[in-house]
Amino acid sequence: MNKELERLILAYEGVSAARDKEAETRMDVFEALIDRVMEQKPSLSRDALRKSIIKAHRKWALKQESKPTAIPPKA
Repeated sequence: MNKELERLILAYEGVSAARDKEAETRMDVFEALIDRVMEQKPSLSRDALRKSIIKAHRKWALKQESKPTAIPPKA
């Protein structure tokens, strides 16, 4: 996975997992990362970028849920 996309996905994960004031702070970080990408790729639509990040986040989250735990089940 592209490092920049991974950073955006993890930042979005932080926003979705946080509550109240912490969520606002994490949203600011997420928006700053989006701003950085928009500066590098000005022809990219901000809305399209957000939708792509959310879609990639969903795929990432599903993979996280399907990973086996490190602790083996009791017999």
